[in-house]
Amino acid sequence: MFRRRKKRNKAVNETQSESSQLVQLPNSDTPPRTIASTHQETKIPPLLTDAFKSTIEKAADRSRNELVSEGKIKPMMFFLQADGTMKTVSFSLKDEYQREAVVRRIREKVLAENILTVIVLSEIDNEHGMLLSGVSPGMKGSASVNYSFDNKTKTVTSWKLTWLNQSVQNVFLDGIFDEKG
Repeated sequence: MFRRRKKRNKAVNETQSESSQLVQLPNSDTPPRTIASTHQETKIPPLLTDAFKSTIEKAADRSRNELVSEGKIKPMMFFLQADGTMKTVSFSLKDEYQREAVVRRIREKVLAENILTVIVLSEIDNEHGMLLSGVSPGMKGSASVNYSFDNKTKTVTSWKLTWLNQSVQNVFLDGIFDEKG
């Protein structure tokens, strides 16, 4: 088997050449020695990637469209597939047994359809707020949306999405990607 060589990053090469220093001893006939020192930069990844954030924002836009067309927001789930397709499912629960069945069905769907991200929309209160919680392998995030809606004209008069510092735990999302394989 052959191993591929990793391409060196141009920025790393430039940093190394800039950080090399020439050291020459006084009154010495020996050529100057080069001491190479490397500069390592550790980038701390953001808590949420831009792709993950844009998926939650896309789910918020879809729920806004639902609000305009239906006049209310229902609990929903959004499934982002590997090809970028997002599927939306509305749901309602009557009892604990149904909730367990829905959790099981979500896990099955994730495995069967190569789902990358699952987002659950739930209402904060019945009037002016909702919560979007999402999960991808190795990432969780939540955002709240506060809005105002005019029922007479069916228009959204205000819409504010706020990212939460900590992900809100959701029974439908817990352990979805932990049991793959």
